[in-house]
Amino acid sequence: MEIECAGSSVRKKPRILVERWLKETERARNKFQIIGQAHTETLPPKEQVETLTREVEELIGESLPQTLLIEERDAKGVKFWERKLIGEAIHRNIESIWDRLIENHVCKLGIYGMGGVGKTTIMMHIHNRLLEDATFDCVIFVTVSKDFSIYKLQSDIGKALKVCITEDEHEKKRAVMLSEHLERKKNCVLILDDMWENLDLEEVGIPIRADGFKIVITTRSFDVCRRMQCQEKIKIQPLSQKEAESLFLEDLGPEVPLNMEIETIMKSIVEECAGLPMGVITVARTMRGVTDVFDWRDSLVKLKESSMGQPDMEKKVLMNLKFSYDRLGNPNVQRCFLSCALYPEDELISEFKLVEFFIDQGLIGELNTRKEQYDRGLTILNQLVNACLLEDHGLAFVFENNGHHMKMHDLIRDMALHVMNTTSIVKAGNQLRNIPSEEYWMNSLEKVSLMKNCFKEFPLNMSPNCPKLSTLLLNGCLLRNLAIPNSFFKNLLGLKVLNLSENHMTELPNSISDLVNLRALLLRECSKLCCIPYLGKLTSLRKLDAKKCFRLEVLEGLEKLVNLRYLDLTEMRIERLSKGTLDHLLNLQWFKVGAINKEDITKLGALETFSCYLKNVDDFNKCVRAIEQSNNPRHYCLHAYEKSFSKNKRFFAEKMVGIIAAVTSPPPHLLPFFPCLEKILIKGCHKMKRVVESEWMPHFPALRRIEVSVCEKMEEIIGGPPQYLPVEEISLESLDVNCCDNMRKLFPHEWLLHLRNLQRISVTHCKGMVEMISGARQGQEGSTMTPVNNTPSSFQPLISLPKLEYLLLYNLPQLKSICKVPISCDSMEDLRVCECPELKGIPLQLRLCEIEELPYIWVEDEETWKTLMWDHPNAQAILQPYLQKGKDFNHPHFVGMQYTPNAIG
Repeated sequence: MEIECAGSSVRKKPRILVERWLKETERARNKFQIIGQAHTETLPPKEQVETLTREVEELIGESLPQTLLIEERDAKGVKFWERKLIGEAIHRNIESIWDRLIENHVCKLGIYGMGGVGKTTIMMHIHNRLLEDATFDCVIFVTVSKDFSIYKLQSDIGKALKVCITEDEHEKKRAVMLSEHLERKKNCVLILDDMWENLDLEEVGIPIRADGFKIVITTRSFDVCRRMQCQEKIKIQPLSQKEAESLFLEDLGPEVPLNMEIETIMKSIVEECAGLPMGVITVARTMRGVTDVFDWRDSLVKLKESSMGQPDMEKKVLMNLKFSYDRLGNPNVQRCFLSCALYPEDELISEFKLVEFFIDQGLIGELNTRKEQYDRGLTILNQLVNACLLEDHGLAFVFENNGHHMKMHDLIRDMALHVMNTTSIVKAGNQLRNIPSEEYWMNSLEKVSLMKNCFKEFPLNMSPNCPKLSTLLLNGCLLRNLAIPNSFFKNLLGLKVLNLSENHMTELPNSISDLVNLRALLLRECSKLCCIPYLGKLTSLRKLDAKKCFRLEVLEGLEKLVNLRYLDLTEMRIERLSKGTLDHLLNLQWFKVGAINKEDITKLGALETFSCYLKNVDDFNKCVRAIEQSNNPRHYCLHAYEKSFSKNKRFFAEKMVGIIAAVTSPPPHLLPFFPCLEKILIKGCHKMKRVVESEWMPHFPALRRIEVSVCEKMEEIIGGPPQYLPVEEISLESLDVNCCDNMRKLFPHEWLLHLRNLQRISVTHCKGMVEMISGARQGQEGSTMTPVNNTPSSFQPLISLPKLEYLLLYNLPQLKSICKVPISCDSMEDLRVCECPELKGIPLQLRLCEIEELPYIWVEDEETWKTLMWDHPNAQAILQPYLQKGKDFNHPHFVGMQYTPNAIG
């Protein structure tokens, strides 16, 4: 009832845990509906139904907070990362926009100017300033983009408002729901960034009123401002030559000494950028580290050559951006960059998804291991980010292990598409209803991306003749049971990557069997796919992803695919591979399957990532011992279950080491050595009491990260005192604990001497946590200098965590102490304390040398801050200017945060 009433309460919203529970419940309900509508012959495997039943039982048994809703006063939004603004003109623009927003008579404001001139950057600064202003209680920033749809725009605004808009409703019903929510906002600013055409606001559900609701649009066209009936229109002009030079020098960095000749050339290069910040920044990044005069002269010549014949300033800037592309040098790196443009405009893409795409196309090279390929791919992404050709938008969800999200600026994407314009068709996310007709499929095509469209029909005899076509992306574009005609692939024999994921076809055309050059066949989440043609002729295939093809039962010819490196057969009807199949797949590096004979694992000498389901703990342990005989595996994901297990008895472990310690303690065999293991993730293991015993730790010399979540019996991370000499350190850098209500401590204080590499500690939603680090007592510290701002004290701790940068303590109702003795934390940048009512002291001693390096401190409210006791008398006074307050601080278990250097929160 409380949740149902939330919609009528302007100032209430569900807690994060409650939101997550509601989403999981809705997902389970949808799965059961699919099963209920299935015919007898299309029912999913029994194990999947049992797994889903257990998940529902866990949801029913999950304990939620007594108070399901919290006040929404702090839900205005999260700040964007801010680039330093250069030039008086930009500051004047910001003040002019701000003045218009403050004026009561302006309800629609248009900001226009050419691409790359800085409209979005300016509005990000405005957005952050609005968040700090008490006048406005709601600030929404949404990117519209060229190929927008009303449906997606409604969803994006709803997401920004943190309200659920039913996905299966008609656009008009969704508009009414959205309008009702926006009508409740008294003083609200809605920023619609990057609009390309006129938009009917009421059709979306955006109310038009003059009582505090303001709309700001940014666009490249004055006509859009006029058609949108903006009362005020502000044009953003390019930078002056002097301002552009200042911006160029700032992004160039101090390592390049500018003599008189280079400075003269630099000014000419800046002039070629036409005063557009995007062009200036990109070219400056390209010239970093270049010290030779001849290189600067040559760069200027190339820039002028690329701009010749380009009277249109925006096209000229595109050519200047291409200069950065040209300077990438390595053709494979350039191809990787162009691959990023095949995704829809403004799409946030997981870095791991991009690296997999590079590998699929053969752009990474034939390195020995998948880890080496990943390292090379992530290095390439770093090159692109450093060259300002990609934007890093921060971490994805912690427990989903998706790494950082990448995004390509629309102007950079335009440049990439310009480079590929004669060899590609890119209509990704364009909401097309029909596939481009055959006349557009020229024989020079190499890449075609039609992902995320809405094709209603596929011409029956369509047979494009594209012998050079190597990559075809048709994922998420076929509606209903649309079939691909057999003729379609007849003349596409050069295909290397075919992505048909997230489509609803029931079968694939037989002509796929003849794509002998295919390297990657991606069919993930083709939930209605029942059969695949014979695979035996696809001997070049290196990747086959059929995850969540629930109805697929047979893969004929799989044993012939001797070059396979990646095979995912989870969540489908193929429970176990035919005997002898794995004898031929000896090159597998990534392998996930429903079930497997333990004897087969030892044959896979190249295996690095492995996942399967096991019926009981005995099989689990036998499988573990079999894996130990292999030298290469680095990432293990084993699921074990049986009917005789008690309720919620479900094991899940990535890299499985904690499970081994739990189910074989004391171990029945000698402890194995895991020299490459970097991460242990434990989730939903309800009978585990500790992740590892102390005697296990020396067997993990490379361990960097431990994550534990939803383990109701978990008591501590490491059991028992350390088995090390006092001077020995272990490699552990990150420790995350979430929803472990029985845990009263993380580990004994003796471990602190060996954890000097710790950079991050996060402890959230642990109701039983009393003392984070147990056993230490006053009198165990020394008596030298305690530096808080280099101020002397009468004692100095022997215990030090010199690399600890981040400490998060959230919803720990019984936590009374972090540690009984002071801990020196010289690198602390981010300290967050919220909903820890019993915590009265912070025993952390911080070295605060320079004002720029001071941390941001986040606590729940002013009263909490005042009651906290520090180990230095002046600590509160010193840290007060860096204090942030509020409950909903977007901690990283639930959202990917955007950070600014030395500015947390």
